[in-house]
Amino acid sequence: MIKTEITGNEAVREAFQTLVPKVQKNAIARLAAAIHDDVKDRIGTHTKTGALEQSLRWVKREDEHLIYNDLQRAPHAMFVHWGTSPHVIRPKNKRVLRWPLPGGFAFAKKVNHPGYEGHPYFVQAAQEAPRMFAAIVQQLQREL
Repeated sequence: MIKTEITGNEAVREAFQTLVPKVQKNAIARLAAAIHDDVKDRIGTHTKTGALEQSLRWVKREDEHLIYNDLQRAPHAMFVHWGTSPHVIRPKNKRVLRWPLPGGFAFAKKVNHPGYEGHPYFVQAAQEAPRMFAAIVQQLQREL
């Protein structure tokens, strides 16, 4: 889980403190919604099966919002997010690996995977959170 603390933008923090508690909770809920939507958009680039996007969860509790990937639905989520180093892939339950090709199948006893750089969509969304939060607080101040 990634936690963010908004620092460095004193004006936004002061403006947030002037809002009544009910509006503060609304601001946090709006921020969670914005982060959820941002993560969902970033995950949308990985659409081979749709499992990664379907694994995105948002649990709303009284004073907290948890946004995460359900690893039961998409066990590969952490590899997509953090990447992998080069590694060898070997069969687990068979003697050879098999994958489809046009006109047939390819077989191999092992495959050298080159690794994957990763797409840290949660980290990217967390880096955007202060900007989103500032916009939300300004919007709520205008609404008051």
